[in-house]
Amino acid sequence: MSAQLQRSQSNFGLFMGKTARTAVLVIASIWVLGPILFMVIASFKSVPEFFINPFGLPKEWKIENYSRAWTDASLSLTLPNTIIVTTLAVLISTVLATMIAYGLSRKEKKLAMGLYTLFVAGLLVPVHAIILPLFIVLKAVGLFGTLFALIVPYVAMGLPLGVLVLTPIAAALPRDLISAARMDGATEWQIFWRIVVPLMKPGLISVAILNGVWMWNEFFIPLILAFKPEVQTMPVGIVSFIGAYSTEWGLVFSSVVVSTLPVVIAYLLMTRQFQSGLTAGAVKG
Repeated sequence: MSAQLQRSQSNFGLFMGKTARTAVLVIASIWVLGPILFMVIASFKSVPEFFINPFGLPKEWKIENYSRAWTDASLSLTLPNTIIVTTLAVLISTVLATMIAYGLSRKEKKLAMGLYTLFVAGLLVPVHAIILPLFIVLKAVGLFGTLFALIVPYVAMGLPLGVLVLTPIAAALPRDLISAARMDGATEWQIFWRIVVPLMKPGLISVAILNGVWMWNEFFIPLILAFKPEVQTMPVGIVSFIGAYSTEWGLVFSSVVVSTLPVVIAYLLMTRQFQSGLTAGAVKG
C-alpha cells in the first residue's frame, strides 16, 4: 500500500512538473508571438481603423500598405543597403573570429588567456563611447558617408562575440587530425579551410546569426555615420518615415514586417545548427 502511494505521488509530481513546464512554454510563446501577430495585423489596417480597433482584425485588408511602404519609406533602397552591409560584415567578422579563435587555441595557455580576455572585453565597450573617435577616423580616411563606414565598425564589434563563442570550440578540435594533415604535407592555410572550418561549422552559424541579428537591427551607428539617404539602412529609414508620416501606422508596421521577415526566415532555416553550435561552445569550453 505504501509503495502504491509513493508511485502515485511520484506520478502526480511528474504530471505537475510537465504541466508547469508546458504552461511556462505556452506563456513564453504568447509573450513572444503576441507582438509579432499584432504587428502583422496592424500592417494591413488604415489609420482610422488602427485607432478605433487596434487589437482586432481589419475590416478591409489594405495590402497596398506594403507597396506604399516600399516606395514612400524607401525600402527599395534601404533594404539592399542593409543586406549588403550585414552580409559583408557578418562574413568578414566570422572569418576573422575563426582565425583568431584557432590561433588562440594553439597558443600557450597564459598568452592565449590574456589575448582571449582582451578580445572578449570588447563586449563591455558601449558603442556610444567610441562613436566620436570612430566618426573622426572614418572622416579622416574618407569613408564617412559610405557603406564602408558601417561595415568597418560592425566587423570590429562583431569580433568579441565571435572569439568568445568560437575559441572553446577550436580548443576542442582533435589535435591528432591536424597533426596528421600537417605530416601529409598540408599547409596551414589548407588545414584551416579544409579541416578547421568544416569542424567548426555549427559554431560559425551560431556566431553569424547572433551578429547578423544585431547588425541588421542596429540603429545608432547608421544614424550617425550614414547621413546620406542613399546609404541609410532600414532601421534609420523606418524612423525617418515615422517622422514624416507620424499617423500612417499601417505603413510603419508594414515597413517593420518587411525588415523583420528576412531575419526570421534565416533563423528558422538554421535553427538546428544554431542550437548545436551554442551547445558545442558551452559544453566543450
